[in-house]
Amino acid sequence: MIFQRPLSRLLLTLPTLAATFVLGLAACGDDTDGTTPPPKYTLDNVCAQIAPQLCEVRKTCCEKGDGYDEAACITYETEVCEKNVADVQAGLMTFDGNSIDACLVAMKPYADKCFLTIPDYYNAPEDLAPCSKVFAGKLTDGSTCERDAQCASSVEKREIVECDDDTKKCSATRFLPLDAACKVEANAKEVCDQGLYCDYDFLAMEGLCKPAKKLGEACTPSPIQLSCGLNAYCDADTKVCTEAKVEGSACQSPLECQSLKCNAMACGPIDPLFDGEQCKGSSAP
Repeated sequence: MIFQRPLSRLLLTLPTLAATFVLGLAACGDDTDGTTPPPKYTLDNVCAQIAPQLCEVRKTCCEKGDGYDEAACITYETEVCEKNVADVQAGLMTFDGNSIDACLVAMKPYADKCFLTIPDYYNAPEDLAPCSKVFAGKLTDGSTCERDAQCASSVEKREIVECDDDTKKCSATRFLPLDAACKVEANAKEVCDQGLYCDYDFLAMEGLCKPAKKLGEACTPSPIQLSCGLNAYCDADTKVCTEAKVEGSACQSPLECQSLKCNAMACGPIDPLFDGEQCKGSSAP
């Protein structure tokens, strides 16, 4: 289905990024003697401090999925962190320990929700901005990479970056503003932002991001009907924009489903935020 693949890729991007965002528990100290206290997180101690805390943040979500192995999770997260530290020392990344506590606060609502819907991904670039500062990669779009954290991201550009599993190159999915040029194609890396849709002329092969219709507004059903925006669809019977369906609901198109999955005419499940490797480390299948 047109437009399913880029959003499916988008739905897989944040869980991968979550593995590389190091989190620390918030702690405040009083500066009673007028001296500047030493930094809480340094390159020497960050991995030992944040690996168990990050796994604790994931625990509840992991238990809703394929299970949780605390020791294996900590080992995995420590190894990921140590690779990031090595990249900082090699000049390939920067490190900002002061952003770790804010990152934890930002990540917790996502981890608690666990099963994210499309609106969550629209909000992610701003909400998770502190996390992108902890270990900030310098590799540009298209550069060869091994991990998501190595790829440079930009909150200002409204983008989510990943190291593509197949190409091993940095790839950015960007959210486009009103009236920006857009395309409707299988491998599109640019998606109209929340509340917008790509008003595309298939003959001219060009389009612009326009305001999407509101839920309950009249629409014209068609095989490729995007005017209701993502996380909504044009109901063939009522001919009005309708909220996307939950798992198990009858469907004819992935666009009808919150998960963007329509298998055997039923909406598929939303995958949990964290995958097996992130939850069970080396013990994952």
